[in-house]
Amino acid sequence: MSMTNEELYLKERVGQKNPFRTPEGYFDQFTANIMAQLPERQPMESKPVAKKVAMPIRHWFYAAACVAALVVTAFSFHFHEVSNVQQHVAVSETYIDEAADYAMLDNMDIYQLLAEE
Repeated sequence: MSMTNEELYLKERVGQKNPFRTPEGYFDQFTANIMAQLPERQPMESKPVAKKVAMPIRHWFYAAACVAALVVTAFSFHFHEVSNVQQHVAVSETYIDEAADYAMLDNMDIYQLLAEE
């Protein structure tokens, strides 16, 4: 680890000793001195704690957020399934049309084949 010129200058000027000192016995009475400087407060009277009848409002927000998440999830799954069914129907119709063209069948032949079974 190399030192910069500024660090070397400070090290030469000040040395390794710590120039900051605390007065003798400063921390012996530190807590008492701080407490003496604080303003006096009256102790709070103990009030009977009423039973909580209703949930705090943030609990209602949490519940509403959960319900909204469930609704969004349900709708997304529902619409995903509907789109899959629509794609399957579209693929099936395309497949049937291609198969009918390949077999050289017209609508009348298809109706006749379906009526026989």
